[in-house]
Amino acid sequence: MSALTEEEQALLAKCVTKGKACRRERLSALVLSEQFLRSTGLTEEQGQLAWSLLCRTAYPWQQHCRLATELKDDDVWISTGDMEIDKCLGGGIRLGSMVEVVGESASGKTQLCIQLAISAQLPETYGGLDGDVIYISTEGPFPVHRLESMVYPLAHRVCGEDYANSVDPADFMHRIQVAEFESMETMFHAFDYKVPALLSTGNVRLMIVDSIAAHLRFNTSDDDTGQSPFTFYKERSESLVAMGAKFKRWANEYNCAFVFINQVTDMFTGDNGNGNGTPSANFRSRPGLSLPSRGNSTESDSSAELSSTGDMGTEFAAMATRKKAPALGAVWSNIIDTRIMMYQRRGIAPSEFRLASDAQDDATNQATIEPPSHLLRTRRWIENAFSPWAPSAQCEVILDESGFQHISHANI
Repeated sequence: MSALTEEEQALLAKCVTKGKACRRERLSALVLSEQFLRSTGLTEEQGQLAWSLLCRTAYPWQQHCRLATELKDDDVWISTGDMEIDKCLGGGIRLGSMVEVVGESASGKTQLCIQLAISAQLPETYGGLDGDVIYISTEGPFPVHRLESMVYPLAHRVCGEDYANSVDPADFMHRIQVAEFESMETMFHAFDYKVPALLSTGNVRLMIVDSIAAHLRFNTSDDDTGQSPFTFYKERSESLVAMGAKFKRWANEYNCAFVFINQVTDMFTGDNGNGNGTPSANFRSRPGLSLPSRGNSTESDSSAELSSTGDMGTEFAAMATRKKAPALGAVWSNIIDTRIMMYQRRGIAPSEFRLASDAQDDATNQATIEPPSHLLRTRRWIENAFSPWAPSAQCEVILDESGFQHISHANI
């Protein structure tokens, strides 16, 4: 609010003194009454001015309003260390947001979070934020050796050899506050007391929870407690809503990004023809093989789960349509801002390919059949499933000693 003139200050003080028993919100509603004007000796014009001044001080709405052009300058992102992956995610991980990383076991969720924990600490001159990190682990020991081994390769890839040669992994490890919790109660206690204390230091730019579903996915209480499944899931939903409100407030107050690793669950449907709700073929942990055409292919061959040509779009579509859903349900999905899906199609051994070939055509000479190269290696994808600041997008990646990097379709 702009500074008041001496005349305005005197008028406001007169009104406040007269109505000292009232809050300013209440006083602003009374100041135009005839009784208040008579008692203070104010004219109707002075009453209108006093009403305007009281409203400006009681409801300082202008303090909370900014131009959209100013807000654009506030967008700050944590880079993944790869420009194409950042582009897929709309710029990286946005400060002030809640991001979920979800995928099957061994799809690379923890690896991506370690990569983000290092990237957030890089100097601002190299696109980093020079910030601290909080890492909450609920599924076992923190992977400290993987963190240590990733620092140099990632710094070399992002910042160059000169900077990488000057870094000490211990410096990065020193800026990550790690907490490990084996129960839901201790985790919630940390969210209530320890996390706010760490955030209040002012330099935390990233908090990672690995994973949010570990203590919330199932009812692990003893059977003799008498708690029904309905009661457990009802209380879980209430806890998620309360917890999400805290994280959203902290994300904006401390200008920090929150990343939550989530697990997946199978979706049981009856669309496999038997109508009894048993798992369909899409539940397989590894998709079936699609062998090269031998001249008798049908239309359905072109939509097989694995393309014999290694086409990125065909294989990603097959992975994305597998019947998996993020854990914690719709309540959690409505709390987060962004969902990052991670997919993996494991490579096959040549012997597996030959067995599949033998099942397809017993007359084929197995010694002459070799699997296509794209079936031998593990393929990975990162997908921006939804986000308020970026459209859905996919990116094929590889995982090496420096973390995730994109690979172009031309190099597949």
